[in-house]
Amino acid sequence: MTATPPDLPVDVLTLAALDLRGAQVQDWRHERDAFSWTLLTGDADRGHELVAVTYVGAVVLHVNGRELDAAVRGAAEVARSEVVPAAQGGYEHHVTLRAAYRLVVRFWSVDLRRMPAPDHLRRPHP
Repeated sequence: MTATPPDLPVDVLTLAALDLRGAQVQDWRHERDAFSWTLLTGDADRGHELVAVTYVGAVVLHVNGRELDAAVRGAAEVARSEVVPAAQGGYEHHVTLRAAYRLVVRFWSVDLRRMPAPDHLRRPHP
């Protein structure tokens, strides 16, 4: 959860309100101006949920495809997540993964889909 200004659009506020700490990267995709990834949130006690996040008008900074593939293979988990307005317009989602990957997604809008997930989707760290 991040501290965000209340004047953000509903879709951006919804992203900022998600507790992504410990969320495990399941997959990712970058096509034209959209970046998507699926994160497994929750734990065995609270239950798990898959959150599919698609950023529209997206530019991904500080990480490349090989590093994202390695994050998926390594069952990387989110250590920190913050959503902020971008200086040049739009928004930025700053994410630090426990496997020492830091990325920033600049975007104009975001679409979230959430669904319950079985516990067996959480992968052990290699």
